[in-house]
Amino acid sequence: MKNIPVSLGKKVEITIDSVSHQGEGIGRVENFAIFVPGVIKEEEIRVKITEIRKNFARGELDEIIVSSPNRVKPPCFSFSLCGGCHLQHIIYKKQLEIKKEIVKNTLSRIGQQSIDVLPTIGMEIPWQYRNKGYFHLARENNHIKLGFYQAKSHELVTFSRCLLFSQNINLLIKYLEEALTKQKITIYNHKTDSGNFRGILLRESKYSGEIMIIFVTKEDKWALDDHFLNHLVIDFPQIVSIFQNVNKNPKMALLGKEFNILKGKTFIEDHIGPYTFKISPSSFFQVNVFQTETLYKKISETINLRGKETVIDSYCGAGTISVYLAGKAKKIYGLELHRGAVKDAWYNGRLNGLSNLKFFSGKAEKWLYKWMQKGEEAEVVIIDPPRKGCSREVLKNVIRIDPEQILYVSCDMATMARDIKYITQNGYKLKFAQPVDMFPQTRHIECLIYLTR
Repeated sequence: MKNIPVSLGKKVEITIDSVSHQGEGIGRVENFAIFVPGVIKEEEIRVKITEIRKNFARGELDEIIVSSPNRVKPPCFSFSLCGGCHLQHIIYKKQLEIKKEIVKNTLSRIGQQSIDVLPTIGMEIPWQYRNKGYFHLARENNHIKLGFYQAKSHELVTFSRCLLFSQNINLLIKYLEEALTKQKITIYNHKTDSGNFRGILLRESKYSGEIMIIFVTKEDKWALDDHFLNHLVIDFPQIVSIFQNVNKNPKMALLGKEFNILKGKTFIEDHIGPYTFKISPSSFFQVNVFQTETLYKKISETINLRGKETVIDSYCGAGTISVYLAGKAKKIYGLELHRGAVKDAWYNGRLNGLSNLKFFSGKAEKWLYKWMQKGEEAEVVIIDPPRKGCSREVLKNVIRIDPEQILYVSCDMATMARDIKYITQNGYKLKFAQPVDMFPQTRHIECLIYLTR
């Protein structure tokens, strides 16, 4: 093993010279990389080494010796504890530049692509954009508190106000803390697998303001009475849907498969551009509808449909991209593994009066292979996979279908770069990479990749 120039628990002074794809700053001691969260490129810092690996180390910020002019005071009091907003200490314009740099570096290092990445498309007001949040529970001084778990722990971080959610959601959280404190409920303990209440999922329509509440419990038994629910909807008329989700899994899975409607409607609706979408309790729906519309507009402008094209929308979820593009295409076929999402996709097509959409449930590998075997054609293939990216079989079948245009949408830059490398090695050229800031104040990035045959 080569000589490692740092030791655990010791402090060293470094200059941050680059940014990792996780948004951490990287500095070096004798060319040995040290990753540090919460710092900015070109800052000189003192760092305490907390972890050592063969080729790199990790550390925590001890002191800023020379601060960056791009550093600002985070407006959230819980910023240093919560860990959810990784970039809140950086002015927003610089956040957008950092995300562009991360995309460029990842495409170069992993994807072996040399390309000038387009400037990140940001938000005019990069706050209060989230329409969904999962809140854990804890009891502090005999009071129920809602919050987020600190990174890599079950330590609850509470807050007076989360700046990524609307005022109504923040008011509702405080209301629930007070109301639940008066109830005889037990809080779930991950270590002992005891207690009942595991968490609360809130969903809010940015179009109508409608709110859905999902109380997540370990037990089938519902511990709260009708009096509690009646007061909830009277005091918060925005609440139109209340569910119980039963999650008996002792692991960290947030939701179980069983949903029980307690009060109100079984879904809420939101809009992306002029289109309406049904959001049921388990629906996947982008957390930032404002930037989702920005992304979809860019997709529509790029592929420039003329009403004659067949489009395959793989990993289509509830069909949001398909619906958005349907008015300009001849036919769109959406593929999705989860049956519930496919059901929502069919509903969303009908809801918007569209008849040129078809959705299928199953593995993308098998469906694309059958399509290719039949000799069917598609001018455009859209790939919007989960974080793990695509299997090699999916990519092989997309290439065999031989579309004129491929659009790859991802929120994981490493797996995206890996998949783009394979596609460009098999007959396609990367035309542009367009980051979209779907998650302001965080290190997460949404990126659109455009490839042509």
